[in-house]
Amino acid sequence: MSSEPLPPSVSQLLSNRSKVFNRFSLQRQIDWRHSLLRVPIYCRPFPFTSSPFLPDTPSASFYRLYQLFVVDWTIQFRNELEYFWNRASWALADLPDPGLGDDGLPESEAKLRKAVMAGLTRIMKLAYNRLISKGLPRNAPAVVMDWEELKARPRVLEEIPTWAKEMERLDPVVELPNAKGELLDVDEPGDEEFAVYGIKVATPHWVFV
Repeated sequence: MSSEPLPPSVSQLLSNRSKVFNRFSLQRQIDWRHSLLRVPIYCRPFPFTSSPFLPDTPSASFYRLYQLFVVDWTIQFRNELEYFWNRASWALADLPDPGLGDDGLPESEAKLRKAVMAGLTRIMKLAYNRLISKGLPRNAPAVVMDWEELKARPRVLEEIPTWAKEMERLDPVVELPNAKGELLDVDEPGDEEFAVYGIKVATPHWVFV
């Protein structure tokens, strides 16, 4: 199967934030929570009443998370972070390498996009392992009836993908603005998970549940 198409670059997203807000509206999220790959016409039942897109994938969700992070949309960022968490079969370590893409971006922009994604995997690891360490596995039932049984289960922590571990640090450092277009002050260190990759940005709100 073909891989999910890569999302826009950081500069493209920042130049038109409203496009992201319109695409991922808070209403009827089912309308955009799917793969961007289309079902072949010959595989769709006639009349064409079902969705033309394939079911959602880990990469599709991850690329949405990336876009929501870049435009600093806190509510939807946390929603998507939790959405990925609730798909227990989507192991963080298995996220495919996005690479630098073949969408014509300058190398510097392609590397920045991948570096941001690498930083996000570290944020996801923090968010998910916080809950797992407390005895709440990703495959926990929606309504927990026996907390003792749940806490007794093996605690399998999430790990970031190999490509994120191997991602090189950007040089020079790139600063990302917040929702108001403001950069961190000179004396503010920024988030340490993104600093690993040469990105200076405020820590996103990653705590949920």
